[in-house]
Amino acid sequence: MKRLVMHVDMDAFFASIEQRDHEEYRGKPLIVGGLSGRGVVSTCSYEARRFGVHSAMPIVRAKRLCPQGIFIEGDYAHYRAVSQEIFAIFARYAPVVEPLSIDEAFLDITGMELLMESPRAYAEKLKAEIREKTGLVASVGIAPNKFL
Repeated sequence: MKRLVMHVDMDAFFASIEQRDHEEYRGKPLIVGGLSGRGVVSTCSYEARRFGVHSAMPIVRAKRLCPQGIFIEGDYAHYRAVSQEIFAIFARYAPVVEPLSIDEAFLDITGMELLMESPRAYAEKLKAEIREKTGLVASVGIAPNKFL
């Protein structure tokens, strides 16, 4: 039996939740992270990425690259609650879900071929349900293992 594994990663997860929940952040460079002098970027919106800001970057550097950015500490309890909603959706699509982080997992769909039109169509259905239920965008890759 050929293995089939989906890798699902939520796009700019914390920033996307904030932009979904706060209209004033939409379309603007949003940086979520520790705001102290030693803080780091947890994630940022795609608008902030255009300025070279990325995860794990020191906040001080992010402020130099994107002084017009909106910097917030974030609401990690809220992000965990949204993550639980997303993982509940994952559980409806695969019998084996291996979490990698709060917004990322491997879904083993081996042996489920008879339940789907195609693996791609199944991934598109998963993405559509996540978008419909949470208003967030997921990226999905499909491979015969977790390393491709």
